[in-house]
Amino acid sequence: MLKLSVAASTGAVSVFAEAVHSLGDLIGATVAMIAVRVSDAPPDETHAYGHGKFENLSGVASALLMFFAGSYAVWEAVKHLADHETTTQFVPGLYVMALSVLINLLVSRHLLEVGKETDSPALMADGIHLRTDIYTSFGVFVSLFIVKLTGWTWLDPVAAILVSAMIFVTGFKLAGDAVGTLSDRSLPLSEEKALRATIESDPRVLSYHNLRTRKSGSHRHIDVHVLISDSNSFVQAHDFTEELEEKLRGTLPNVHPIIHIEPYEAEAEHQKQEHGRKI
Repeated sequence: MLKLSVAASTGAVSVFAEAVHSLGDLIGATVAMIAVRVSDAPPDETHAYGHGKFENLSGVASALLMFFAGSYAVWEAVKHLADHETTTQFVPGLYVMALSVLINLLVSRHLLEVGKETDSPALMADGIHLRTDIYTSFGVFVSLFIVKLTGWTWLDPVAAILVSAMIFVTGFKLAGDAVGTLSDRSLPLSEEKALRATIESDPRVLSYHNLRTRKSGSHRHIDVHVLISDSNSFVQAHDFTEELEEKLRGTLPNVHPIIHIEPYEAEAEHQKQEHGRKI
């Protein structure tokens, strides 16, 4: 509200662009807060895998808000350039931008730290969103300072357009990350390597295949086919499965493994007879 008030009183379109951006932040933070609470709900009859993807949906919502904010700011900036609208009242804008940089720095740092600790996509998205505010607010501060020194009033709407460009870039990144998770993109290569290392570290694992991974909010879902000796009894195979699942849960946060056990010798013979290959 402070940015909107200063923008209205001074006519500085770059401050207006930042005000629209911050309004989007406020709405996005509210959406993220709701999404985090919903995603923490345990699995139920209609969501057997939990509600984690609600966090990713909030990332899409935040990205859409950023696109809207950026588009509206560009529209206002172009109008100012076309109509040659200018203002010389930039001092209040300098003060509010400096305050904005400080506040966003503190809040975004806290959100990103908590987001990393809890592996929350919603909090990470909101923290990244606010981190963008730091750069854009500082950019507006610099542009207003230059305008005050030089009298180049055209720089004010140009700065608003540059702010909008940064908003678009961040919005596309947030949307890409959220859509990637919603489309069941595999876990990062480093995380899959960690899971493979855990599986391969158990000497009872003679081979494995069909490792599939995906993420839902902060929850990681994996399934894999593991081959063990045919000499294991049903009870021994079950006990081994429980132990390996526990190891996988300790490899990464919020891992939900599903292991399909297969007999190694029987599968090796099947592959040889039916497909002419070794396992």
